[in-house]
Amino acid sequence: MKVGIVGFARTGKTTIFNALTGAHAAVGTFGARDVNVAVLKVPDSRVERLAEIHKPKKITLAEFQFVDVPPAEGSGEEKAIDEAALRELKNVDALVHVVRCFANEQVMHPLGSVNPARDVQRLEEEFQLADLIVIEKRLARLEKENKKDREYEVLKRCQETLESGKSLRGLDLGEQEALSVAGFGFLSRKSLMLLGNYGEESIGKEDPSGLDAVALEAGLPLVSLCGAMELEVAQLAEEERAAFRQDLGLGEESRVFFIRKAYEMLGLISFLTAGEPEVRAWTIRAGTKASRAAGVIHSDIERGFIRAETVAYDDFIAAGSMVKAKEAGHVRLEGKEYEMKDGDIIHFRFNV
Repeated sequence: MKVGIVGFARTGKTTIFNALTGAHAAVGTFGARDVNVAVLKVPDSRVERLAEIHKPKKITLAEFQFVDVPPAEGSGEEKAIDEAALRELKNVDALVHVVRCFANEQVMHPLGSVNPARDVQRLEEEFQLADLIVIEKRLARLEKENKKDREYEVLKRCQETLESGKSLRGLDLGEQEALSVAGFGFLSRKSLMLLGNYGEESIGKEDPSGLDAVALEAGLPLVSLCGAMELEVAQLAEEERAAFRQDLGLGEESRVFFIRKAYEMLGLISFLTAGEPEVRAWTIRAGTKASRAAGVIHSDIERGFIRAETVAYDDFIAAGSMVKAKEAGHVRLEGKEYEMKDGDIIHFRFNV
């Protein structure tokens, strides 16, 4: 999964990126134009437990790829995204809007004041405008070619939605309709999470900036943290972090909480494969059928799919081994249409 981190200049966006991923991208360079990319391993205690049992040669956790896009350059009215950012964000699966909630007189907000509600609205308007421009150009071309097909009809609905001031995120499209416009990578249709970046003075306070209320009204998931403090903790030795977080009242580790929220937002689950060669977590969307899940491992497995030998993680652990799980009747043979469950331990049978 690929997640794009966006926001206005001087919001602490790259600080958040470093804190979540453990990267060391330069911060405080207001004119920086580089895109920062890092991979975040998804902690999973189930993988660790299976590794203890199977003693594999290799352990592989699920991953998120993060893309930290620099804010737009320009004079006058500031923007959060420009053409370069649009190109980078087109292919991400989800967006995280880092919203500044901290005051710092030495580092002024590009819009002149700290106002989370305004920033959320402004960036959403940028998403909508960018999508509308793409749609209008495509519609003009289709009309010129006299191609008023399914794509044309769906784009007209998208245009009407955007012109009414609404994002495409809330537009109900059928499966085939969604496929017909998927290649455009519309920003206002992508899953969006708000991430409030607070100052140390706000730790332990309830919604000091009003961002919780904004997220609730917009129906968007929200993660709130103190970016500077989280980065400081992330740079400590792993065995020291828990005690330090407890002393500061920071609660659960930020990256763990963030990943859980991201999984909920994107409707993701993990299935597991386990054996002596490798124990691995694989990320899929909830509702994925067994044959499609097999294709996540390799297209040949999907093409030659026969059956999925399946056992729930909890049943396997309770039994202690695959042999005992089979004896207890917990291991099932499922077909192509089986809907995968979070924590399924799977062995795919296939023939190519």
